[in-house]
Amino acid sequence: MPGVDLYLMSASPPCRSVLMACKAAEVEINVKNVDLFKGEHKEEAYTKINPMQQIPAIDDNGFCMGESRAIMCYLCDKHGLKTSLYPKEPQERAVVDKMLNFDVGTFNRAIGAFVGPQLFKKEDPDKDKEADMKRALDKFEKALDGNQYATGKTLTIADFCLLTSLILADALKYDLSPWCNIMAWFQRMKDLPYYEECNAPFYELVKSLSEKK
Repeated sequence: MPGVDLYLMSASPPCRSVLMACKAAEVEINVKNVDLFKGEHKEEAYTKINPMQQIPAIDDNGFCMGESRAIMCYLCDKHGLKTSLYPKEPQERAVVDKMLNFDVGTFNRAIGAFVGPQLFKKEDPDKDKEADMKRALDKFEKALDGNQYATGKTLTIADFCLLTSLILADALKYDLSPWCNIMAWFQRMKDLPYYEECNAPFYELVKSLSEKK
């Protein structure tokens, strides 16, 4: 079967980042669902694809790798039809890499630390973690000054990572209105033709968890 095998769980934030990047770059993929709740990521067949037993992962004609950000970079370089998503020019690429690192080291970490325990463990809000998240939001708000997207006027793979991080807060119904640049950017991302298809599974998961006692 032609195309790259993409192993994912549809509700997973990093998996959704990769899926959106593939759709934006028009990378031909074969989606292979891995159910973490059933432990499929620990089965021998999947462990051969990704010994780290994490999702997402890819198998590109025998070349296998994990880590969502690395996967997006690789797929855009080798198979992507839209080079602007991960530019070839060194300085432009460096700015994308910077925002990818900002997401994994600051933005996603801060939002996840505050939101995760509330969404998935029904814990009360932690004020210190909320303060950390607000500082991360402030930094992204400033980065978006004068920009339509995370790195400028053009959509890149960094936007997809930052988006799935922000969606954690949105799913909690956290009030994001004080961050005007982020709200405008969020709406632009929602307007992408594949936004709903790629992100609905996460909102559905959150809803199902909220309905459980």
